Amino acid sequence: MENHQTRCASIAPTAKLGARVKIAADVIIMDGAEIGDDVQIEPSTIVYENVRIGPRTLIGAQCILGERLHGYHRDPDYRNPPTIIGEDSIIRSGTIIYADCSFGAGFQTGHRACIRERTRFGKGCSFGTMSQSDGDVTAGDNCRLHNNVFVATYTTLEDNVHFYPMSCTVDSLHPPCQKGRQGPYFESGVIVGAKVLVLPRVKVGAGAVLAGASVVTHDVPANMVVAGTPAKVIRRKDEVRCHVEDRPAYEVAMESQNCAELRK
Repeated sequence: MENHQTRCASIAPTAKLGARVKIAADVIIMDGAEIGDDVQIEPSTIVYENVRIGPRTLIGAQCILGERLHGYHRDPDYRNPPTIIGEDSIIRSGTIIYADCSFGAGFQTGHRACIRERTRFGKGCSFGTMSQSDGDVTAGDNCRLHNNVFVATYTTLEDNVHFYPMSCTVDSLHPPCQKGRQGPYFESGVIVGAKVLVLPRVKVGAGAVLAGASVVTHDVPANMVVAGTPAKVIRRKDEVRCHVEDRPAYEVAMESQNCAELRK
């Protein structure tokens, strides 16, 4: 096995490195980390204990992977939970990913994204610049969250859900009360427009569209477009026409869009 390591890097003796791994200056790799073949890690990144990075993944500069959880500072027997990053992923500079997270193949982040503990993403997902997952979030395959998105604790996304810039979910009915917290639930193919706010316990039906700047306070039926504050149903999704071409505006399959983006 030939590894292209920089002498300035600090690599724990129990870390496992695959073939053709490239590690830049000032990288720290802790005990139990596993780095797959053809992984590239840029300067000043920290890979904490029990992080597994899949083959052909690029880790940008100044990332923190497997950030230790709160118990590290209190429990003398603390053991960092595993963090799994799937193959062919791109983790851009400044991203922080806490321990006990997992991401499928082809995962991408923007710059300075923050993903808290117990977050699960499927295959082909992206999480944009300056976005934050507040932990205990579950997302299926081919989900795209654009820049400056905030996803509250206990939010669930099925496959092919898109969030656009500055959209936000919340999990508390009466903040700052912590009792009965539960985020919203998004069925497959939902589109969440820019600056949308979705309140706790709301269920958004498959294929629904939440128009920009809406405040969604109640459940949304499948394949409907809602808008306003509070959001109300205005029409069926297939009744919305494209302004550029004569076709339904939302007929393009988001799964195909995501696959095309991953091939770029």
